[in-house]
Amino acid sequence: MLINIITIAAFFAFIAGVFVIRALVLGWRGTFDSQLAGEVGGGYTPTDPVFGDLTDALAEQLPLLGTTEDSITHDLRRAGYYKSSARSEFLALRNVLALGVILFTGLTAVMIGPERSELLAQILVWGFAIAALAYILPWLFLKQQVRARTNRIQRALPDAFDMLTMCLSGGLGVNDSLGQVSRELYVAHPDLAIEFEIVRRHAEMSSLSDAFKQFAKRIDIPETMALTALIHQTERLGTNVVQAVRDFADDIRTRQRQSADERASKAGIKLLFPLVFCLAPAALIILWGPALLELRNFFRTFNPGN
Repeated sequence: MLINIITIAAFFAFIAGVFVIRALVLGWRGTFDSQLAGEVGGGYTPTDPVFGDLTDALAEQLPLLGTTEDSITHDLRRAGYYKSSARSEFLALRNVLALGVILFTGLTAVMIGPERSELLAQILVWGFAIAALAYILPWLFLKQQVRARTNRIQRALPDAFDMLTMCLSGGLGVNDSLGQVSRELYVAHPDLAIEFEIVRRHAEMSSLSDAFKQFAKRIDIPETMALTALIHQTERLGTNVVQAVRDFADDIRTRQRQSADERASKAGIKLLFPLVFCLAPAALIILWGPALLELRNFFRTFNPGN
């Protein structure tokens, strides 16, 4: 009876934790986008950290294992989390998850008592295993956010540079063109629009080549690296920026078309494995099943003495 009650309580605690984490992550992400969008996405209303004044204290409760503060900050920037307290909120959320599981395991062990030693040992083992998983899951989620956002920006680059080419051809400067493209692009591709707004503001403070160099560090894909070299060359040699950007957009579109063709060519090989492991057994049962049944009946009724 007790084990059933504990199982039901753990299930409802897990469901509640999932909904709480989802609400925290969605609210956390929204503040970053609105803060950095600025002129792109509208005004920004400052928000407090997720856990209030306890955020910094919660972030320091568990040590960093297998990673560093700089790598976490870099991944948060790549995933689009630009809030000044992003690192503290991320670590606080991870520590709350892990410590919550540990506390729940401890309370469950106290309720069971030392009389049922076998069940107590199982609960402790599973509790600490789930706590380790809760410690790792936020980092895995962050890595997945980095990959997804990078892919979205990569797909949006050709359209963005086509719009940038039209703005430059119309007589706007590079900074004004970046601002215009950011505003027009925000609805369809908000991630790249925010990055362009960062580039524009950075270019106003330093130089265009340095702004795109920082953009390439945040979004480390071959397209941004090539774009940084292109902007640096045009700025140093004084060549035509419009033609260079147009050629770059065409080159990106060609690369994406070639990448799509490559993925389409690999699709046939990838479909071979589910075909073999899922469809082949059913086909073999249909083809060989009657023959095997007939062979079995034959050996049952066969009598060498007669």
